[in-house]
Amino acid sequence: MIAKSAPPCPLGKAGMLPADRPTILFVDDEERILRSLRMLFAASYRVLMTTNGHEALEILRKERVHVLVSDQRMPIMTGVELLRQAREYSPPSMRLLLTGYSDMEAIIGSINEGEIFRYINKPWNAEDFRRTVGEAMEIAIKLWDPAPVEAPPPAPDEILEILLLDDSPEVAVAIRALLDENFLGAYHLDWATSQAEAMTILERGKVSIIVSETRVDGEDVTPFLKTLKHFHAQIVTIVLTSFSDTSLLTDLINQGQIHRFLPKPMRKTLTVRSIRSGIDRHREIVQRPQLSLRHRVEPPRATVNHSMISRIRGIFHRVSI
Repeated sequence: MIAKSAPPCPLGKAGMLPADRPTILFVDDEERILRSLRMLFAASYRVLMTTNGHEALEILRKERVHVLVSDQRMPIMTGVELLRQAREYSPPSMRLLLTGYSDMEAIIGSINEGEIFRYINKPWNAEDFRRTVGEAMEIAIKLWDPAPVEAPPPAPDEILEILLLDDSPEVAVAIRALLDENFLGAYHLDWATSQAEAMTILERGKVSIIVSETRVDGEDVTPFLKTLKHFHAQIVTIVLTSFSDTSLLTDLINQGQIHRFLPKPMRKTLTVRSIRSGIDRHREIVQRPQLSLRHRVEPPRATVNHSMISRIRGIFHRVSI
């Protein structure tokens, strides 16, 4: 069942709002949730709604949808599957996943397959939800109608700087072997066994890809990864970890825009595919700088070490000069 804006027909019908308003599409199998969402956003946007993932894809084929918000647990098509297909149907649309469950598999899928902008928990905070959608809408409008930007010329022989942040020698040996086998001559690998070493490497050169654990040398490095992304959206982060915590993962989406999440023990094929995808994403952002908007993250939290923030800001200020 589909609705474009206001009343009748239990969720509403088309033609009630100007077509040039920014458009948001909500997908949820509960009509009462859709009605609540319409009430929250109809004053600001053209609202489309459906209870069916297949109908959502039809809408994406026909309509310019700026923001897509999908529930995860739906009977016909899960939110992650919908968002995965939405990447192909409507690349400029910003994708958000809405769920009332701490579903580890869904969260990992939303990173690796849906490449979502934000993860939103039910019950939501109305003010935070509006702010998040507003930010996504602002980005989507720019992506649908990008201003001309002069991109640097392609560098086919570019040597990519890859930083491995992990205190396990076994992981370092395995990653280097994978890179030699699949990307020989196309990369330079730096290995850091602590956050301090990683910072020194970043100050030395231009890192494109980071493969990182979440805890290194007894230290939580996720604030470090989030701060890096805030100041330099072109860095692509792949998290390879033995830890599995839903709140940690949702924070890494909302505050770190990690590109892929890979569980340990490492699976070779999946790791190679993720690194290749990360390289493609980095090059895509370099050639189309406006795409870095899609990877905008929340500012570093007040609890993050201020000297670390200042040092990272300084690194990327020098790189951009």
